Amino acid sequence: MTKADQNQTAQAPITTESFTGRSVFLVETTAAGISVQTALMTNDSQLLRAPAVFPDIEYAFAQIDELKRLVSRHFSEAARVGAQVVAAQQASQLQASSTDAKPADGADEQDPSSAAKTALRNNKGKK
Repeated sequence: MTKADQNQTAQAPITTESFTGRSVFLVETTAAGISVQTALMTNDSQLLRAPAVFPDIEYAFAQIDELKRLVSRHFSEAARVGAQVVAAQQASQLQASSTDAKPADGADEQDPSSAAKTALRNNKGKK
């Protein structure tokens, strides 16, 4: 803490409020990965950002296990969504490549053997 920080802390009045509730984890999937924050859910359903407080080891381990499940669920969901995005991209690439293979005017390409037969028929009529 710098001297300026100490002066600001000394000058700012400290107010204390008492809240009752329980610690909760805010788990979000972000572009950088899974984000975890702790908060306090008050008895009147307010969500306040706050550090998690574990009153005993059993509660702490139970909460850590729950956090593991939440993080695992978010990674699984992110993997599922990622697989869907990849599948959609591959489908659109396949569709684009099949569209590129057709002639620009939209007509189907004629079978070379039938084109030769048509040319022969046209030539016979001219003789």
